Amino acid sequence: MRALELHRPGFAEALANRTQADGLRLAPEEVEVAYWAAAAWGGQIALSKDQPNRVADLPLAVRLASLAYQAAPEHGHGALASLMGSFEAARPGGSRQQATRYFDQAITLGAGKNAGALLAKAENIALPAGDRAAFDALLQQALAASASAADLQSAVVRERALWLVATADDLF
Repeated sequence: MRALELHRPGFAEALANRTQADGLRLAPEEVEVAYWAAAAWGGQIALSKDQPNRVADLPLAVRLASLAYQAAPEHGHGALASLMGSFEAARPGGSRQQATRYFDQAITLGAGKNAGALLAKAENIALPAGDRAAFDALLQQALAASASAADLQSAVVRERALWLVATADDLF
């Protein structure tokens, strides 16, 4: 957020003001930093569910991610679309159908190699719906996608998917 604020003084205040936020737009060169700011903010909120002041920031994090998505929905080979899906699934009153569309877009943009989007769809769509077959299939796809990449993100996704496979009977 500091980087966005330095590049565009008053950005954080405008983001927090719903009236001003409606007029905000991001330039293509701002999308990367906005994506990471929104993702980190969302992670902080997810880990702070016992802190109402942090949870109350969810609409702001969603607004920031939405601005990035409006500017470049294909960003990160589907990473931004996956983030939008996670936010849509997590926000009160969120639409499961819209979240599914975001996850499907992320999977398409990642050409089936976006293990994070597959894992997120399994946890945010299939698990709450009680769809064990879809859950298992998405986890297997995530494991296959993560096995073909040797980066840290793939390793983390793989570990999470393996844990979910091992505990699936307890989840359903």
